[in-house]
Amino acid sequence: MQTPFNIYFHPNELEGTAYIEFLPGNYLGKCWNENSIFLDENTFSIFEDVFEEIIESYDHYAFQELSESKFDVLLQSLGIRLEEIRNDSLFSKSGKTLSLPEKELIQKEIQSNKEGAIEVLERFTLWIQELKKQNIALSILGI
Repeated sequence: MQTPFNIYFHPNELEGTAYIEFLPGNYLGKCWNENSIFLDENTFSIFEDVFEEIIESYDHYAFQELSESKFDVLLQSLGIRLEEIRNDSLFSKSGKTLSLPEKELIQKEIQSNKEGAIEVLERFTLWIQELKKQNIALSILGI
């Protein structure tokens, strides 16, 4: 069975509340912002470990900020992950924070829908590149 991977560009597309919100700029006390993008947990698992490696004290459930100064590292890491998925070599260059069972589960899900994983990662990367061009920080609003 194919694992669905989705990126949502408007809060009206969401069902329930189990999403990670990526907000351009600083968190100002409001969630489900119209200029945010959203990923479900399964989709975010494709590259959540990238954020774990870049953000000190990363917490899946917390609200955190990634400064513009870290965008180059983020984009480089996302590019590596994309290359790994395309070449069927997931976690060969990255993914130091995940346990072996976690890596195996994510690999299995990605293999069931490789094109979907690539599409989401490419779209997310383009979105981050736009924030970088505009010198806008990124707030990650966990579940």
